[in-house]
Amino acid sequence: MPLSRLIGNELIKSALTRMVDTHTVPSTLLFHGPEGVGKGLFALALAEMLMGPKSHTKIAAHAHPDLHFLRPAGKSATHPIENIRKLLDEAALPPYEAPVKVFIIESAHQMLPYSSNALLKILEEPFAHTHFILITPTLDSLLPTIASRCRKLPFFLIPQQQIETFIKDTWNKSPQEARRIAFLSHGSLAKAKQLLSAHQVPWKEPLLDLLSLHIQRDYPLALKIFSELETQLTPDEEEGSSLAQADLLLEEILFWYRDRHLLKEGVATEYLYHLDSLEKLKAVSVPLPPLERLLEQVATARLALQRNVRLKAVLEHFFLNL
Repeated sequence: MPLSRLIGNELIKSALTRMVDTHTVPSTLLFHGPEGVGKGLFALALAEMLMGPKSHTKIAAHAHPDLHFLRPAGKSATHPIENIRKLLDEAALPPYEAPVKVFIIESAHQMLPYSSNALLKILEEPFAHTHFILITPTLDSLLPTIASRCRKLPFFLIPQQQIETFIKDTWNKSPQEARRIAFLSHGSLAKAKQLLSAHQVPWKEPLLDLLSLHIQRDYPLALKIFSELETQLTPDEEEGSSLAQADLLLEEILFWYRDRHLLKEGVATEYLYHLDSLEKLKAVSVPLPPLERLLEQVATARLALQRNVRLKAVLEHFFLNL
């Protein structure tokens, strides 16, 4: 995808275009900044520019032999040392078709020390025909010696107006809906996509039923819904992994309580996330926990899910400890 079609981070567009035009693209770039602002898309666009027009079709089909993606693997969601070693072996070979090889390392902060040290060897003495693009939301969790070998490019949140326009033009939403979703996305295009898709997930209705319950009083029914949600949040090619869907479910819960707080304070309903469930929101009479407590519980739940605790147990702990 051409840089011109991406939204946000105009300074990054200018910097990358200038580097390519003047043939001064560093061997190693580090894209860092908030999640969901398009760092991966910018990396792919840069790969297209470096590899030339003849490569675009295969790049779009994820079938180019000179473009390589490294992603975290396994339950630990880290970069295995075996994958880094394969990268080193591949980088030593000349390009097959394009002028250069490009390696895009997603979630670079998920490299364990021994994986980082293995990668460091090639970053210190890179081959002339290779480019590495590391992607991370934060610099703090990267090995300092890795970060010091990279040209760092900081990404920032996307302006709300740009997201709003993109939603209207791309997903054919009304101005009111586009404005509401853009407002709730907090500068993240990925979050905007997630919010739009959340209304179509099969577990939305049982979740809303759960959120309307008094958990202690309706505990048997709550347990039944916990089990139903766990069953429905299965991996899916379109909706993502079960972990990603569980994270989305937690976001839905957080927005539900946020909406209840806004209603309590008399804020206009225009910016409610669960606007289509306004009557249910108004009808709920169970105690409303403070947002600070909710944020703590969501953080605890996310950590438990990352440690492979079953969703049913996570939800049970969450609601019983609000």
